[in-house]
Amino acid sequence: MSTNNEVTGCFWMEKETEQDRIRDLLKNSPKGLTIEEVSKKLSLNRATAAKYLNAFVVSGQADMRSLGPAKLFYLTQRLPLTNLLSLASDLILILDNDLFIQEANDPFLAFFRLSKEQLKGMKIEHTPLGSYFSEEYLASLGKALEGNEITLEADFNIGNDQRYFKTKFIPLVFEGGGRAVGIIFEDITEMKKYQQELEEQVRLRTAALVVTNDALQSEIEERTKADEALMSNQARLRRAEGVAHFGNWEFHLDSNKVIASEGAKALYGLSGREWSIDEIRKITLPEYQVLLDEALKGMIEQNRDYNVEFKIRRPNDGSVITIQSIAEYDPARKIVFGVIHDVSERMKADEAIRKATKQILLLNSVTRHDILNQLNSLSGYLNLTKKLSGDEKMADLAMKEMEIAETIRRQITFTRDYQNIGIQPPQWNNVTITAKKILETTDLGSISVALNTSDLEIYTDLLIEKVYFNLFDNSLRHGENVTHIRIGYHEDPRGIVLIYEDDGVGVPEQDKEQIFERGFGKNTGYGLFLVREILSITGLAIKETGTFGKGARFEISVPAGSYRFPK
Repeated sequence: MSTNNEVTGCFWMEKETEQDRIRDLLKNSPKGLTIEEVSKKLSLNRATAAKYLNAFVVSGQADMRSLGPAKLFYLTQRLPLTNLLSLASDLILILDNDLFIQEANDPFLAFFRLSKEQLKGMKIEHTPLGSYFSEEYLASLGKALEGNEITLEADFNIGNDQRYFKTKFIPLVFEGGGRAVGIIFEDITEMKKYQQELEEQVRLRTAALVVTNDALQSEIEERTKADEALMSNQARLRRAEGVAHFGNWEFHLDSNKVIASEGAKALYGLSGREWSIDEIRKITLPEYQVLLDEALKGMIEQNRDYNVEFKIRRPNDGSVITIQSIAEYDPARKIVFGVIHDVSERMKADEAIRKATKQILLLNSVTRHDILNQLNSLSGYLNLTKKLSGDEKMADLAMKEMEIAETIRRQITFTRDYQNIGIQPPQWNNVTITAKKILETTDLGSISVALNTSDLEIYTDLLIEKVYFNLFDNSLRHGENVTHIRIGYHEDPRGIVLIYEDDGVGVPEQDKEQIFERGFGKNTGYGLFLVREILSITGLAIKETGTFGKGARFEISVPAGSYRFPK
């Protein structure tokens, strides 16, 4: 005789079997299936098939899109968080609000010679990592949980392997709303060692020049030897400059002259080997001139360290770059010896990450609020459904419930897309290649597309593909009578303008600014909002300048330094 437990077990086993059969069927049908197709192929009741398919969509196991009056279901392709973390070359550790370890990527585990089982689910000070995390590190974790981004430098010695790291403590928010902190260890060992070597070269060269100056007064032969040593040092520095893209310079206080190496000339964009200090000030952006003056004064008068970062506008091509300068002062000869290095790419990547983090925190709050409102509406309709018995009313209420559920799904999909903005450092993307890639997977019907962008590359977030997709989708959904789309560009004094235009109905004058706001529009209201957010990560801006009745025209402003033509 069967017990109740046995009956319940059989029921759940049968339910699980039906779900597994549907999941296997969708897996073997990558183009998707309708409810009718699933019902027929598995000999299931249509209502049962619909119930399981909708449950898959709500739980995130499947996606659904409309195909005429029918709905097409297919399995969602997702990449686990652990795989995403392991794609990064930096060491990454993620902790929850109570400092329990939630994730550690493969590079992190390999460097510290630990397994995930030794870390995951344990409080950090109770793990083998506890001895590496100082009081300063633990304090930084607390600040990060309060919403502050902290950056420290540290070195770890594992066995005989000593490594230097730039450590970033970044506030995070889990999908469920819980606070967390991510620790990114960027390996700067080579840069640190190289910097130490450069500083040592500067120190040795300064000492050698002082000794040489004294020796010149008494013996010509020593001067010859010193000249030979100086030439050898300069040759080594020239070779190093060619490899590492840095330069060295000397500032003579008595003559107010700067003598620069070939590498320094290339970085500053100035001609000649000798300049006045005013020429350096002239190419330095105004907001950094006081910083340089104070740093130089502090080094000379108070023997303070001279290690500054500032921006210049190179006169040869008008580009703006960020320079890191390290210097020492020889009071006996009144000469400052310095080394400069271009850190523009690093600064761009850091700024993009900071912007992305702020945007993710804002979006989590906004989206959660929207979803809760929709769920409240859904609950109200469900309560009414229980009280009513008429078929027409039941069908009407069911339709409204499905519409609300679809709205929730779109919001969650948008949240997933938005959270990917800025996760990876920006890269150079070829406009023509990227646009063609999107066109291969987008059905524009009879609409023709002209790409007049040559070999133009733009420095953007990796989600740039969604920018092109949403622009094409906007023409398809709202252009009404679009027959032709063109993408081109033209140069202006501040950079270039990338132009997307179609020959549809265009955008009314009163809507030109609102179309980029979240929630505005006839569809999801997120497409053009997402476009603007992706572009803003790397300093790009978008506006609509078309003529209503003649077509839409979107202009994307790309500043100098964020575009190039490789050939």
